[in-house]
Amino acid sequence: MFLEVRGLKKTYLDGKIMALNDISFTLGNGEILGVLGGSGAGKSSLLRILRGFEPFDSGLIKIGDIEVRPDSPKSTYLELQEKTAIQLQRNFGLWPDSPAENVIRAIRYSETGEESMPQDEAEYEEYRAKAMELLKIVRLEGRADLWSEVLSGGEKQRLIVARQIARRPKLLLLDEPGTMTCPETRIDLIDALRRANKELDMAIIFASHNPDFHRALAKRMIRIDAGKIADSGDVDGVLSRYLSKIDAPLPKTALKGPVAMTFKDVSKVYKLIPYGKVFELHNTNLEFRRGEITGIIGPSGAGKTVILRMLAGLEMPDAGEASVLYKDEWIKLQKLGRASMHARRQIGILHQEFDLSYWSRVLELFAAKVGIKDYNMVEGALERARKAGISDETVDAIHRVAEMPDSEIQAKLREIGIDRDILKELFRSKDPETAKDVALSALGLMGLGGEMLDRHVYELSGGEKVRIALALAVIAKPRILILDEPFGDLDPLTLRKVSNSLKRIKQSLKPAIVLVSHQLDFVEEVSDRCVLIEDGKVVADGRPKEVVSRFMERCEHV
Repeated sequence: MFLEVRGLKKTYLDGKIMALNDISFTLGNGEILGVLGGSGAGKSSLLRILRGFEPFDSGLIKIGDIEVRPDSPKSTYLELQEKTAIQLQRNFGLWPDSPAENVIRAIRYSETGEESMPQDEAEYEEYRAKAMELLKIVRLEGRADLWSEVLSGGEKQRLIVARQIARRPKLLLLDEPGTMTCPETRIDLIDALRRANKELDMAIIFASHNPDFHRALAKRMIRIDAGKIADSGDVDGVLSRYLSKIDAPLPKTALKGPVAMTFKDVSKVYKLIPYGKVFELHNTNLEFRRGEITGIIGPSGAGKTVILRMLAGLEMPDAGEASVLYKDEWIKLQKLGRASMHARRQIGILHQEFDLSYWSRVLELFAAKVGIKDYNMVEGALERARKAGISDETVDAIHRVAEMPDSEIQAKLREIGIDRDILKELFRSKDPETAKDVALSALGLMGLGGEMLDRHVYELSGGEKVRIALALAVIAKPRILILDEPFGDLDPLTLRKVSNSLKRIKQSLKPAIVLVSHQLDFVEEVSDRCVLIEDGKVVADGRPKEVVSRFMERCEHV
């Protein structure tokens, strides 16, 4: 027996929240164990505790000859950390270097205890050769010299896995691996983990909501519910019993309305020195209708997120026009000013790397979102700016930055020479109490009640966070709703609730919904139309079942 976990208990907020309650299981040498459970069940807490990152209240972790208890000295926790490595859920913590150098640093850490870069040229080349072998395992050898910041979400996930494998741990812990990767890449990742398990004699415990991931990688699994082991055994048996509880899907109804947004001959090129051209979108023409859900699929790095960001006005095309219909007039999103600000108010967006302020009350989040989406609030921002001598064009640029993921905001403000305090002064939060009505309406579409408004973000499960984020995106009753792979790490039961919520949004608000997802069953279930993007080109546009089948065939032949 390699690992024994006995009577593990973990609470948060002085015992108010029970995360894990009497968790016990064992793991054999080189065994792969799958962990299943709904959002908020306690899976992530278990993995962080096994990594030695997080204390626990009672119980025992025994790995090899190391015994870790709640009162063990720090040195024992450090021994546990030396034997383990982890890929955290939705965590993209990488060095601002190339993928090759990120992996080199990880290899150096396993050998020296420091993530330093070799200074001698010959030594550097030796480490680079080792790094390239690991990058080949996760199919990133062709991106080895890019900056890690420009990788897609799926590519970042694969790079993080490569870094963890490079540390040569005895136990590899994975929290939702491959959730934002295309089917082809997911297959490659599973193969890479199998090889690491066999060749490096590395035991693996992974938490995943993807039934196919469990079937392909694990032979045994446990299911956690409300912090307890609710089921365990062979993979097919546990999955079958779990999936029997899923909600029935709401019917999909056709609501093909007028065109609300267009792409006309849009081109976009990204170049990095000295690497050269890393992405190009070619003369793309698309249109999106109200009442229609369009799923956009394709390999990781194909350009899907770039398209969504241009649809939201967060990226500008190099050529062509991205336009949105506002008050019977077509507004070009690349033209800064008052008109585009108000046109973009009717666009809701949920980013792949969305984050909610940890300590905020949910009602405060809605009040802040109203501050950048409400007509009168935007007009107030424009008026304050005019008095301060700030042009409408500059206010629009700041307004766009306010809708980016929080991790990007500071860098973008610095780029345009604006202090964050100016953003907060221009776009003020609405009084929380006066934001309640719109918040309740948006929550209702998600199947959530008003009791959510008084909860703090840290009290929400992962599934609740996603539904709150989606509710924030529809608070202004948008005519266009853009969703960039925000549902990749939801369990099947919660994902069905979200898919039913999208159908309710379609029926109630009749927006044009454009979503990117690597979960092809989900795309088929909710979409009325599907677009396949490869290498910056639209290669298919039609019925979801047919386009998804075409994509799968292309993946199988790669």
